[in-house]
Amino acid sequence: MISRVLLPLILLTGLASAHGINGHVHVTGWAIESLPPGELRDFLSEPEVFEAALIGAAFPDSGYAIDDGYGELAHWEPFVHGLLEQIRRDVGPPFADLEARKTAAFLMGLASHGLQDEIFDSIFLHQVHEHDDAGQDEADPGTDGFLIVDGHHRFKPAFYLPGALLQEAFREIHGHEVSLQTMDVGLRRIKLLVIDSAESVGANLDARYRPLLPWTAAHYLDRDIPGSLQSEVPATAAYIEAIWGRLHDDWPVGALVGHPYPDPPRRLHRVDAASVSSWVTLVFGSGAIVGTLNPDTVRWTDEAGDPVAFGLTHTRWSGSRPDASTRLVQLRPEADLRFDHAYTIELAPGVTLQDGRMLDAAWRYTFRTPCAPDAPCVEPDAGVVADMGVPDAGASESSASDGCQGVPAPAPWWPLLACAIRRRRRRGPPRASACAG
Repeated sequence: MISRVLLPLILLTGLASAHGINGHVHVTGWAIESLPPGELRDFLSEPEVFEAALIGAAFPDSGYAIDDGYGELAHWEPFVHGLLEQIRRDVGPPFADLEARKTAAFLMGLASHGLQDEIFDSIFLHQVHEHDDAGQDEADPGTDGFLIVDGHHRFKPAFYLPGALLQEAFREIHGHEVSLQTMDVGLRRIKLLVIDSAESVGANLDARYRPLLPWTAAHYLDRDIPGSLQSEVPATAAYIEAIWGRLHDDWPVGALVGHPYPDPPRRLHRVDAASVSSWVTLVFGSGAIVGTLNPDTVRWTDEAGDPVAFGLTHTRWSGSRPDASTRLVQLRPEADLRFDHAYTIELAPGVTLQDGRMLDAAWRYTFRTPCAPDAPCVEPDAGVVADMGVPDAGASESSASDGCQGVPAPAPWWPLLACAIRRRRRRGPPRASACAG
């Protein structure tokens, strides 16, 4: 019989979500706490409503916990958009009763999870590979372990599931049939084994992955590193504000870009085109159609207005289908950039949103490259994330561990649970796990 401590360890050491589930819950919570004073912040300040958003941020990965396709579908903007429209039709606004408010908050958390996946996978994982020669199999459970051991784990939301509404949404939007019991069991497994049991496995995850991921451990909460958990906070907050506006039919297409990387006054980190740190990423408040993000609608110019050659990409896992949806666009320079130089990115009319609306006026964004090593310039104030209510990055020493080695064989249904959570279908075939065999 496996102990209550080892059961979560088996689950978490094989976890392959874009970052750990506790990371999703906490980034979403920090983003809500960072919202400016106003109607939305007041709406989410009600304890049960706030916790509904947090458990919503855990929901998409619950499909993997019970090996059902609803988990993958819940990650993407087509489902978010369809569920949002269903809530507008059947629930509110004005969200006058508590159940309606919790349902709307659950949507915000669910949507935030998918956005964070796109950001983390499309930006931070590339840096993990560049600096630590590692990937998602290490970074996903590792960052959850670091979060816990470094003392930042504080959210354990109550169970909540608007099951009937979700069941109808999966059927109407994707033709996917899922029972209420399946979703209930999937989310309860995630809550019990990943959220509620986090402290019991955090030290094991930390000991296993910190030695493998020194750069990641030092920067997973570094606000200045694009794609880190802290850097996701303002992007997530902007997305939650967009969801709120979309629920109220009060979100203009001109507000498409919710957050850029780098976000001024921060500068781009590198000028050498071979580095991930020379990429520019724009994060959207709604899904945009991949085929409409092309050289005719996405432009990059220097201070003189001359074009900069770049490669155009988008969400790491959405493929290249022109009808696919993405919540970000990424520009990668094809030649080294100039130091301390102002560059401008423009989105031109023609970019089309998931809801069919089209950008009808140009959107522009200007950023600066880093100072030259031999010609210092005035650096922008990088800021500390204390003003966002997010913890500072920190590292704690931990001895190495042999991780899964010596773990007893799990009961029959545990391999299904662990392997199902590893199996992120949009990432292709699962890699071998340290727990295999």
